Amino acid sequence: MIRSLITTLAILWALSVTNGAFATSTFVVVNAPPGSSIDQASLEALLTGQRRNWDDGDAAKVVLPSRESSNFDFVAQKLFGTSGQVMQRLWFRLVFSGRANAPDYVDSSSGVIEAVERQNGALGILISDVAPTVREGLAVVELK
Repeated sequence: MIRSLITTLAILWALSVTNGAFATSTFVVVNAPPGSSIDQASLEALLTGQRRNWDDGDAAKVVLPSRESSNFDFVAQKLFGTSGQVMQRLWFRLVFSGRANAPDYVDSSSGVIEAVERQNGALGILISDVAPTVREGLAVVELK
C-alpha cells in the first residue's frame, strides 16, 4: 500500500516536472524600453498581438512556446482560450496582415528567458510554480 502510494506520488511529480501540468503560475519576462508600461493589460495586449509596439514606439518582440514545448497548449489557452495550433494560426494572420510583428517560438522556459535577454523590447511568457530568476534590467510579471 505505502509502496504504491510512493510510486504514484513519484509518477505525478515526474509528470509535473516534464510537462508543466501542475505548474500554477503564468509569468511574463520583460525586457522593455525604459519608461514603458508593464502592467497586466499592456502585456496581454502585446502577447496577443493587439499592440505591436511599446509606449515609446519601439517594436515589441513576443516570445512564445513552440509546438515542441510542454506549455504550448497551456499558454494558448491562457492567452486566447484555444489550442496551441489555433494560437499559431491567429499569429500568422496578424503577422501577414501587417498588424503584428512575428513572434519567436522557443522550446523551453529557459529558452524564453534567453530569448528575452538577447533582444531589447522582447517579452516572453512561461509557466512555472515560482517566479523565474532573471538578470538585472529584466522584469518578471505574474499574469492573473
